[in-house]
This record gives sequence, structure tokens and C-alpha cells, in this order.
Amino acid sequence: MITVYGPAYSVYTRIVRVVLEEKGAAYRLEEVDFISGGMPEAQKDRHPFGVVPALEHDGEIFFETGPICVYLDEVLEGLPLRPADPAGRAHLAATVAALDQYIWPDIRELTTQAIFAAHVGGWPDDTVTARMVKRLTDTLAILQTRFVETGLLGGPSISLADLHAAPMFAYLAQTVEGQMLLRDIPGLAGWWDGLKDRPSLTATQFDLKDYPWARRESPD
Repeated sequence: MITVYGPAYSVYTRIVRVVLEEKGAAYRLEEVDFISGGMPEAQKDRHPFGVVPALEHDGEIFFETGPICVYLDEVLEGLPLRPADPAGRAHLAATVAALDQYIWPDIRELTTQAIFAAHVGGWPDDTVTARMVKRLTDTLAILQTRFVETGLLGGPSISLADLHAAPMFAYLAQTVEGQMLLRDIPGLAGWWDGLKDRPSLTATQFDLKDYPWARRESPD
């Protein structure tokens, strides 16, 4: 049995779960709700820097989402999620790295203001929101021209890059600002529209209000 350690709301935990769903692999999610109760010591033992996710398989613990997903693609049956050629695999790895370094940090900040602030009883910081929208206006346009239009995202077959990006865009699309950004970048919006109802994403949906920290209300 494969065990994934992390909360369903974590974008990186969801990426691992989406890959497992695509592979048709049975697994168990052990919730690690670090927002409600802090990061447990057990997770600090699984990951040397005490973050999520971690994955247990065949008596071994694996950490860091990118390497976990490559491992799963190599050891599990099902449709391959990486190109067969070295150049293709290198371009895929670069796409994943670009998503991690240049796209997700700004989506995370935007969704923190637009979604998470209200759940924890706070108010969004409009200056942060405006700054993230400005940055994403540029970086999402690059994502379309250099990654979607070239087939690094949305290629002829689903890839680890698509599955890495999808949970990030699931959060972005929940915000008004994100919906407006996607409206103005039709190629990227088309990629997302073709992916958002995929069974692997449907199977890993979650409700933030299932967590104690997300049941607070914004102050008057």
C-alpha cells in the first residue's frame, strides 16, 4: 500500500495524489493538517525540513514532490507520464521547475489573500493582491507562449508537467482575479478548460471547511 502524508489542501500533496489517480494506483492519504495543529514530529521525521508531502512505499519514505512523481511514473503501471527521449524529459523537468519557481509562489500569495485570509478570520491585503496580479499578468503570458504553444503543457498526451500545474491552477481559478487573468490569456485558459474536469482532479477535490482552521469568519 502506498501512503501519502499531507493535507488535501496542500497543492503539492494534491499533485502526488493526482499522479497516483492517473496511474490507477491504490493509496491511502494520511492527513497532516499542519495549519490547524502545527507540523507533527512524525512528519519532521519523514521529511528532513518538516514539510509536506511525503510518500511511503515498499518500506521506504520519499520526499519532494517532483522526485516522488518521477518515482511513481517509473514504478507504477499505466500510461507513461514522461517522454521517452532524454531531451523531452529534460524539457519536462524544466517546465516543472518553472512552475515551482516562477508561477506557484505568486498564485500562492494571491490565493492566500483571496481565499485563505477570510477562512482564518482575517482581511486580505489588497496591495499584495495587486502586486501578484501584476506579476502573474507577465508570467502567465510567458507560460502560454513558451510552454502551452510549444506543447510542453497540453501536448498530445497528459504529462507530469500538466499534472504538476493543474492543482496550482485549480486554486487560481477559484479567485476572481485568477478568472480575469485566464480570460485574457485564451491559450492558457483553453489548456485549463481541457484539464479541469479530468477524473484525477475530481477525485482529489476537497472542502477547506472540513478543517478547523478554515471555519472562522472575517472580523466585522
